[in-house]
Amino acid sequence: MEQQYRPGAFAEIDLRKSNLPISGGIRYDAGPDGSRAEIDLNKTFEGRLGSITPTIGYTDERMSRIDGPLNIEETANTVRIGVDGQTSIGPVDIQGSAMGSRTRSNREFTDVGTGLSLFNDPNVGTFTKIGIGARMGAFSFDANRTKRSGSEVDYSGNIGMNIGGADINIPISSDAKRNIGFNVGNGGRLNFSDDGSVGYNFKKDF
Repeated sequence: MEQQYRPGAFAEIDLRKSNLPISGGIRYDAGPDGSRAEIDLNKTFEGRLGSITPTIGYTDERMSRIDGPLNIEETANTVRIGVDGQTSIGPVDIQGSAMGSRTRSNREFTDVGTGLSLFNDPNVGTFTKIGIGARMGAFSFDANRTKRSGSEVDYSGNIGMNIGGADINIPISSDAKRNIGFNVGNGGRLNFSDDGSVGYNFKKDF
């Protein structure tokens, strides 16, 4: 199949390399059917007990397409806010994070021929996630609580061990599914699941 060139635009700014008092990045993508603009800002505060990093972000997405006699315009604006922190209590390294986002979206249908607006489909959604993790020597664990509007709360976690240079991870989630994974060689991973399935993944970067 012959590929057709579809013009677009792309721009990205990494604020980590600047001398500004904040870090983050700005990204913009545009194509013939829509655009996406995203900005994320963060600032790390170091202290005697550890560090804390508040973050804030905003995303603007727009898409336009024609479906038969209808022109469909979709927009979505998302605001994100969160905080990450880390500290140490004796030999235990502790990390914690919390974030939340709110997305306001709308889908507008108009008549292609007349441009008359037929109807709108607005929606507001939220997402929250709270996590905590700890590491002590060869042992580690993390636990997360996530909630998306319209869905039940999901709890998940992971128990990890490093034995003889091999990592063993046991993820556990609130849906009672568990699996055990072993790192095999350089870039390989073997997985065993509750349902009896066995999988092997391999990834190599060149």
